Amino acid sequence: MAVLSAIQREQWRAHGFVVLRGILDAARVAELTAWVEEIEGWSARHGPGMHHFEQTAAGPRIARSEDFDSSHPGLSSFLRGGLLPTILAELFGEPAVLFKEKINYKYPGGGGFAPHQDAPAYRFVDHHISCMVPLDPATVQSGCLYLAPGHDRGLLPNVDGRISDEWLAHATWEPLEAAPGDIMFFDSYAPHKSDTNQSDSPRRVMYLTYNAASKGDFREPYYADKRAEFAAAGERGASGNVRMSINDDFLGKPVDPPE
Repeated sequence: MAVLSAIQREQWRAHGFVVLRGILDAARVAELTAWVEEIEGWSARHGPGMHHFEQTAAGPRIARSEDFDSSHPGLSSFLRGGLLPTILAELFGEPAVLFKEKINYKYPGGGGFAPHQDAPAYRFVDHHISCMVPLDPATVQSGCLYLAPGHDRGLLPNVDGRISDEWLAHATWEPLEAAPGDIMFFDSYAPHKSDTNQSDSPRRVMYLTYNAASKGDFREPYYADKRAEFAAAGERGASGNVRMSINDDFLGKPVDPPE
């Protein structure tokens, strides 16, 4: 049974993203939030997953956790069963498989992201769809996502994953404010960016990325490749900022992880 309306399917076709408002109830959001807090706790105890940190005016804060699917059965069940795979099958036109998963915490003062597309950072498969699940209000003040509609058809000129200034000179951006309970899907070629969190509260968001099942299952190769690259090159990009992705697009300032 289809979840997306005809209007939502058309938005997806035209712009490469679609927002579903209030599709998760309060109990589900509370459960997801508790699970995310468990994973944040792992970062302070050298627990499972990959954890990235940044320097803010209030001191070092966690910026991202990823690669936790196999270590957290509750979140894994949300990522791999039920609502999300059902909607993704509609968008791909076939079943989807998990490619990667991450939590961006964006505590007060937490850095935003330069304009980029995800595609250059997502090796092994040429097309992906990501699902954004906000656990706190994502507002302009807290550093919500901005998208440039209608430009999801291919790779734009970029340097280290950051979209070139020549293209940006003509771009039009729209803020995507979202509340807990909303979910948003966007194509890996959809240009997007975000700003620093200027609010007094975190802006925690899960980003869950998938590819069409017919392309293969590359989650383990992706994380093996990323860990190897970070082990060789470190977590500071050419920009001098924290490098949390294959792209050098994060604007957060480096800090040594906690002992």
